[in-house]
Amino acid sequence: MTHYLEVNDSATGDLLDLVPFCSDYCHYWYCHTNGVEYQGWTGCHEHPHDDKCAECGGAIPGVESLVDC
Repeated sequence: MTHYLEVNDSATGDLLDLVPFCSDYCHYWYCHTNGVEYQGWTGCHEHPHDDKCAECGGAIPGVESLVDC
């Protein structure tokens, strides 16, 4: 399941981007190495299509790729 880093507009609080990670470990290290505040565990998100982890580049399978029709 995907972990996300939420990137918000500091003035309005609007969501600008979701940075995907394959694990909390990658989420933490991405924040640590990029000077971004780690906002805690945000895992177990489902998404429809495959994605890549922003830290390690590993594949994050989407729910549609897991269904055998």
